[in-house]
Amino acid sequence: MPRRRPFRAAAVAALVLAAVAGALLWPAWPALRLSTGGTELGHLPLSEGELFTISYVHSIDHLPIEENIEMRDGRLIVQSTRFRQFGAGMGHIVGEGTGRADGEWWVIEGMDRDIGTELALRVGAPSVDHRVSTPDDEVGLSACLAARRVTIEPDRVSTLRLLLGRTPEPECDASVPPA
Repeated sequence: MPRRRPFRAAAVAALVLAAVAGALLWPAWPALRLSTGGTELGHLPLSEGELFTISYVHSIDHLPIEENIEMRDGRLIVQSTRFRQFGAGMGHIVGEGTGRADGEWWVIEGMDRDIGTELALRVGAPSVDHRVSTPDDEVGLSACLAARRVTIEPDRVSTLRLLLGRTPEPECDASVPPA
């Protein structure tokens, strides 16, 4: 009768457990990290090459604007913008994309403007309705973070964080003045 080797079985079990834990904790999945004032709001899963949208209502003409941004190789690339009319700060820069009418919207596509590794956004008042949207989630920013700086940047998260995480939900805290 062969002799049992409890040490070998325990070593194999420990290796399997370490491999599973490592796989769950390894930051393997691309995501957008949202933070404000050094405090992480959370992550939005977003695959490499997918677009996310920053949308808001223009503060002067009160019409909606959408900026579509691609996450590519750890960088943020503006691909297109949509707006209802040319207003303050809005328009087509010659040589940067192609503009066309799309019903009530003016769309500029193919911009391919590299804006770096992070986007710092000064969140507008609740009437501005700043939002960050991915294909699967949307986070409203203006209700609780008006006048604050929100940083959006590419990141990598673990499987465990994706399984246990939730869509970032900014907390409204009246005791904290805007940054």
